[in-house]
Amino acid sequence: MKQIKKPVIFLLGPTAAGKTDWAINWQNQFKFLEIISVDSVMVYKECNIGSAKPTNEVLEKYPHHLINHISVKHIFSVANFYDAALQLINDIHLQDKIPLMVGGSMMYFNLLKNGISSLPSADKNLRDKLRQKIVHNGVESLHKDLFKLDPAAAKKIKSKDSQRIIRAIEIISTTGKSIDVSMNHSMQKPLSEKYHLIEYGIYPKQRGELHQRIEERQDSLVGDKLLNEIESISHTFNISDEHPAMKAINYRQGLQVMKGHIKKSELFDRSLNATRQLAKRQCTWMKKWHGLQCYDLNAMDIASDQLKKQLNFLQII
Repeated sequence: MKQIKKPVIFLLGPTAAGKTDWAINWQNQFKFLEIISVDSVMVYKECNIGSAKPTNEVLEKYPHHLINHISVKHIFSVANFYDAALQLINDIHLQDKIPLMVGGSMMYFNLLKNGISSLPSADKNLRDKLRQKIVHNGVESLHKDLFKLDPAAAKKIKSKDSQRIIRAIEIISTTGKSIDVSMNHSMQKPLSEKYHLIEYGIYPKQRGELHQRIEERQDSLVGDKLLNEIESISHTFNISDEHPAMKAINYRQGLQVMKGHIKKSELFDRSLNATRQLAKRQCTWMKKWHGLQCYDLNAMDIASDQLKKQLNFLQII
């Protein structure tokens, strides 16, 4: 007899689409759901303002795994997320519950669905040396080094993307192989082979409505509170500007204000434009997503009814 795969629910969408509201609504309807956040910034305990993190009151009533998971004094990599998510999925199933994975980090969702390569872990000594080279010679110099080692990989990475350049050089130095060869030889099984994926997306029919939501929310994400948060993080942990959290939208622009690269009066518009561009990229990911059931921003009830039918079909409710 064929074994029935246990379900995992995805709920993805662009920033400001209302994913948290949908997740809470679904958890209220289906008490067996456990929410796992799929967000590369909310994972950090200290990143509250610029990440649009749910309030403490919301999180207390509706716990989200992988929000406030780790301090910014550490870097929570894609591989760290993947391992933590797989462990949570397994633990939640052992409790006879269903994981509801919610967020807008499309690359994380993609890796969960299609698998991640078991590449070598970070080499702190090598990373420190590479970061020092960036300080003295600039990130473009390191990109040229990567081009000499692996031209194909260098062409796929922007010349100022220090995080990806460092990781690429690290993999090549450790394995002695090109990135493509390493990736092809080290892929782990995707979630779709082990679990029954139920994939939902919040996709705006009218882009203008999403832009309006983004703009209405923006005041709460930037300003003095954000700048104070960045200053506190920088002072307390002395983290690099290259830390993933500091390169995230709102934090990156806030840091530019603090360094005098842009005026404080420019912060709102700079962050707003960057957020709109992020939303556009997220929607592009979703357009190409095979098997994604997409619903408009205000179609939560319709999507909920469809989810109920799917769960009934699987004899879960």
